[in-house]
Amino acid sequence: MMYVSSVLTVLFWAVISLSPVHAAEPAAAPGCECPKLACDVCSVERGVTFYSEKCGGQKAKVKSCSRPTCVPIDQATAACPVPPKAGSPPSEPVVVTPAVKTSTVSGGDLPQSPAIGHVRVIQGSVSIVHSDGQKTLVNQNAALLEKETVESAKDGKAVIEFEGGNKLHVHPDTAVEVGEFTNQALESRKALLNLIKGKIRNQVNQKYTGKSSYYRVKTKAVVAGVRGTDFIIENHEDGSVETKIETLEGKVVLADLLDESKSREISRGEGARFLSDAPGQPGTLSQVYQLSPEALLKLDVDSSVELAKAAKPKPKPEVPICSKPRGMFNQCAWSLGAAGECIRSRCNANGAWADTTTLPAATSQGLCPPSGYTVKDCDY
Repeated sequence: MMYVSSVLTVLFWAVISLSPVHAAEPAAAPGCECPKLACDVCSVERGVTFYSEKCGGQKAKVKSCSRPTCVPIDQATAACPVPPKAGSPPSEPVVVTPAVKTSTVSGGDLPQSPAIGHVRVIQGSVSIVHSDGQKTLVNQNAALLEKETVESAKDGKAVIEFEGGNKLHVHPDTAVEVGEFTNQALESRKALLNLIKGKIRNQVNQKYTGKSSYYRVKTKAVVAGVRGTDFIIENHEDGSVETKIETLEGKVVLADLLDESKSREISRGEGARFLSDAPGQPGTLSQVYQLSPEALLKLDVDSSVELAKAAKPKPKPEVPICSKPRGMFNQCAWSLGAAGECIRSRCNANGAWADTTTLPAATSQGLCPPSGYTVKDCDY
């Protein structure tokens, strides 16, 4: 009897261990899905490259993925009015992600944050990096939310039009994050931009008190504060750090983040620089320098990405491909035959006069010259 009881006990636990209620399903290894890649609006796919890499927990699996080869276009399109320069290298593909929704979601979901502005692409490749790290390629116009970053490729230019009227010109190879933006009454209005790299022009049309409300642009080394002005700030980090501000209108106060008592007030037609040997290290603020009237005018033009014009493709010069007589492709040559008949030939793609036809006298009047040859558009 004890033997039977033991057998039943073993069977019972065996069934329990195999029950789907207790059986542990192996978790799907994270990171083993291939990213969905595509070419940006200023390039076309010309082939695919396959690659493999380890993925999943403890890199125990291998995924095989593909990436397109993106060749820059050479003629303007509606989506890319200013294509990359001739001879530009292949561009990096972008990750295709769902577009950000800015409208309120029904069905009990939390509403999306309201848009604080819109990104308008002027040329090239421009993306928005969302607060969750996902990146969306901007085709022409896209809503921008607080805590998002606008990134332009080396051929990309964009304008951010904020609610309230402020405008930001984003130059190529630039990344700028909207750290804070509230468009309320004057006393509580705030705008904080983090310039990660590159160059932006700030056209600040709203008013700020400078205390409870402010418009600031920060880098890792400096902060620029304004009330209402038009200025350009560039930030470059390549081992060392260089930040430059030049003002077109109004005044900007440039201060060292490590010691904000070190500052420079930069008025219209003036500029200043901050230099440091490394990010996070103490640096030096230059003295304020003056811009000549010519330099100020050039700065105004060069810093406006909206002045980028669509590159019109140059017409290819027509070159005669047929000789004796010289003629263009699909032109015709007329001459008189030995018996006075009118003879017509067509210049073909091989550069030879072909399709020779003797025309009836009734239909050839005025086509053949009294002597020699006449080359002109065909009569058919």
